[in-house]
Amino acid sequence: MRKFRVLSLFSLFVYYATYAQNSHVDYTPINGNSISDIQTVTHSVTPYLYKNSIDLSGLHVPLKKELFIHLMLPSILIAKHEIDQTRRLVSSLIESSKKRTLEEETYLKNLLKTYKCTSNEELLVRLQTHPTSIVIAQAALESGWGTSRFYKQANNIFGVWSYSENEPRIKASEARDGKPIFVKKYETLPESFASYFKTLARGPYKTFRTKRTQTKDVFQLITHLQLYSELREEYVSRLESLIRFNNLEQYDSYTLKVNTNE
Repeated sequence: MRKFRVLSLFSLFVYYATYAQNSHVDYTPINGNSISDIQTVTHSVTPYLYKNSIDLSGLHVPLKKELFIHLMLPSILIAKHEIDQTRRLVSSLIESSKKRTLEEETYLKNLLKTYKCTSNEELLVRLQTHPTSIVIAQAALESGWGTSRFYKQANNIFGVWSYSENEPRIKASEARDGKPIFVKKYETLPESFASYFKTLARGPYKTFRTKRTQTKDVFQLITHLQLYSELREEYVSRLESLIRFNNLEQYDSYTLKVNTNE
């Protein structure tokens, strides 16, 4: 299968940072037309770039879960890699004794605006990521293990709402206070995960963001996700059950396959 190199979702600075670390990622594009397109992953995950969601409706539950995890892992790790590269660059710019260039200052200011924070230190906190098992669990709950309409029609795994008519989106079947609801439509699955991480970085999840700088304990972290759902404590309980029952913590050690330039 032909491979190509994709620029970071964030900016050319991330692209520069990747190469500054003497490594790069070769993404393998997959259109994703049927379940036969889902690639099996191992601990070193090939960065498959799925353009389309793949409907897992009608499959037996064990097979559906297995395929869902294999489908989600590359996209999750791609999104985390992009964020980690951004964070490394921000950290290097902050710690450098050299005076920053105008371009570097502009880059930091744009990130501060994007992540809705006022200091570089807070930006580093918001650019933190969290264990993959939590992401898989939330993705499974929000998409019904790859069966929801938003997932199938819009690559929208988490049902993220759209508030702008100028962006790609689809209309939900229900309304809120008499007004129609729209959800965002993403071009690829990694974009949906990038949006998910940005939501947690900017939304009312300060205690979660703080806690993930202190621990990687999955079950401590999820207690701070009550505000993610109207279910509150019940949502946390469902996450915990899903993670334990499906042994999702095993995927926390999975890494994205990165090429190193000597």
